[in-house]
Amino acid sequence: MTSRESTLFRQTLLVLIGALILSHLVSFFVFVLLPSHDARGTTLSGIAAQLADPGCTTLVPELVSSRRLGLTRAGEAPAIPVGMRTDALLQAQLAQVLGVPDSSIRLAWKEDTEIRLNRPAEVTVDGRTGRLEEAVFLSEFLFARKWQDDWCVGEVLPTFWARSWKFRVPFSLVLLSLAALLPFAWLFARKLSRPMHDFATAADAIGRNEQAPLLEEQGPREMRIAAKALNAMQVRIQEQLREREAMIAAIAHDLRTPLSRIAFRVEAASPTVSESVQRDIEQMNAMITATLEFSREGRHVRGDQLIDLCSLLREMVQDEQAVHHDVQLTCDTDLIRIEGDELQLKRLFQNLIDNALNFGSRAEIRLRHEDGRALVTVADSGPGIKPDEIEAMFRPFQRGEPSRNRQTGGVGLGLSITRAIAQRHGGEIQVSNRPEGGLLVTVSIPIATP
Repeated sequence: MTSRESTLFRQTLLVLIGALILSHLVSFFVFVLLPSHDARGTTLSGIAAQLADPGCTTLVPELVSSRRLGLTRAGEAPAIPVGMRTDALLQAQLAQVLGVPDSSIRLAWKEDTEIRLNRPAEVTVDGRTGRLEEAVFLSEFLFARKWQDDWCVGEVLPTFWARSWKFRVPFSLVLLSLAALLPFAWLFARKLSRPMHDFATAADAIGRNEQAPLLEEQGPREMRIAAKALNAMQVRIQEQLREREAMIAAIAHDLRTPLSRIAFRVEAASPTVSESVQRDIEQMNAMITATLEFSREGRHVRGDQLIDLCSLLREMVQDEQAVHHDVQLTCDTDLIRIEGDELQLKRLFQNLIDNALNFGSRAEIRLRHEDGRALVTVADSGPGIKPDEIEAMFRPFQRGEPSRNRQTGGVGLGLSITRAIAQRHGGEIQVSNRPEGGLLVTVSIPIATP
């Protein structure tokens, strides 16, 4: 490991620094490229010059730079809008400079948007020079003068909020920052989440099949350490299972040797005793064989075979019907393919068919697909199982309610083996009672991706 090794801390820190730099660059370009806010305002002396113009159609040179200022003619004095204030002193000064009565002048502006400069301004109108207390109006305002029968009205209307400078700047900052940062955030999140997703997928696969491929050690250092630990755990599990299998095989071998001697010696006993002991020996041999199969079942599943599930089930049903067993198959669709081990899958479905025939004398099989999974249901007409005992049926050596196992033989490992095979194929098994009587076993296995 080197000091330049990639870590979650280093990646996160670099992304945060990069995002901060990028956001500042966006702010810089927003303030540079957006039109500047015109805070110069309109002067009172400019308003006086405008009111001295009888045309009331074009702006005088003093007000040409004032934005959003419009001139109109009205038949009556304009009403003072709500939220605006007036000043009798300023109106009187305007009237004096223009040489008109105070009642012929209107001046109003939005509260707290004027600046008093505290210096006089000289204004020349029709050869007369007057003095005004200069002021600057920064926002909405209104002025008017009466000319004979009508009024000349000048007004700066409120700006639509979406076009105001106060809105455009923060909106542009947010929009451009998101546009600049989201691609990098997406790439970083994808790069960071991919190793985590692979880790979770590998952990789930190990839970279903300890023979799953080892996880590739990639990504940041923390994820590589976690992947290495997961792989080491998987190897230890495999070694423990091999040791367990070898131990069970050794025990089975040691048990069969004395059983063979007992079977040889009991031949000299009376027929009644001999037959009874032979049945016990056969039952013990069956238990030993079933235990060995259970310890090995599903541990060597091949997952590279592409299997047509309907064809597989149809072949098995035809074999059952050839020996006059009442087994029926319904395929809702003919082409449902899964990846797995054909021999193991045959063992899975054969166990379910045998159970249905043993406990209900007939088996009804249906194949369908739903949400990317193949669903195989096997129904029988037997007595069913109490709901609180269904989960126990999957435990090793559990044979369930007596009404379903009387005179049926077995050692209670069939469903345990069936579930193990299904889980090795990424599937699951559910058991429920049918309303009309009997059991309904549903096997769900992922469909192979094209």
